[in-house]
Amino acid sequence: MEKIDLLPQKPGKHYVIWFFIYAFLCVYALLILFPLLFVFLSSLKTNEEIFTSPWSLPQKWEFGKYVELITKYNMGQFFLNSIYYAVLSVVLTVFISAMAAYVLTRMKWRLKGFVFSLILFGLMVPIHSELVPLYIIFSWLGIRTPRISLTGVYVAFSLPITILILSGFITGIPREMEESAVMEGSSILKAFFTIIFPLMNPAIVTVVIFNFITVWNDFFAGLVFISLDKDKTLQLGIARFQGNFSTNYSYMLAAIVLVLLPSVVVYVTIQDRIIKGITTGALKG
Repeated sequence: MEKIDLLPQKPGKHYVIWFFIYAFLCVYALLILFPLLFVFLSSLKTNEEIFTSPWSLPQKWEFGKYVELITKYNMGQFFLNSIYYAVLSVVLTVFISAMAAYVLTRMKWRLKGFVFSLILFGLMVPIHSELVPLYIIFSWLGIRTPRISLTGVYVAFSLPITILILSGFITGIPREMEESAVMEGSSILKAFFTIIFPLMNPAIVTVVIFNFITVWNDFFAGLVFISLDKDKTLQLGIARFQGNFSTNYSYMLAAIVLVLLPSVVVYVTIQDRIIKGITTGALKG
């Protein structure tokens, strides 16, 4: 039996091309990682070191600065506040959007096209142009607690893109799956939560990460709706290190590291699921 050689007979050009591809990717990765490393090393320096020797290693590694941020500057409370706003808004957004996407893609009813167009219209409205009117409306309604008003703002502005992504994913799921469940006596709501919702896992992971990062990095909405220190987020906590006449760059960079940490951890731990969700959604959409 003739042996088939799967390797190319003349691999010279092939290896050269892949060498340049990997070299380009390595350089690109270094360009992405270098700012993160620079911020971390600079956060361990004093203000004088940041300006006099920005490219050198810290003369004294000041890890105690992070302890001061949590104990003295209340960054621990700000961190928990940011977690609260991000997690609660993401959970509500995914729960509402999943059911809305199912209704818009599976059920037939009047005004469905109009409602879907109205939802997509929200993509064209920038959040910053609506913050002050929304603050006035919440104040008029007597809702001055940021944990309610700010979370509502995050959910409202996250719904359009989330519904769009989940709707495109649901259209790729065969209708026969929930139809057979309904014929066997299952309700539509039960069929959705037991069949459709688990199948939406790749798309849900994608929108969860997207919305979490968006809420986590928000600054302007928190600046408008939050006035008390006990309700502030990490983004607002960073601003306290910048004054009219001076800026404490050392502590500011350390606070920025705290802000970056959850995003980096999330991407590193579930990056494969993020990529799978994006590619699966694109194929099904």
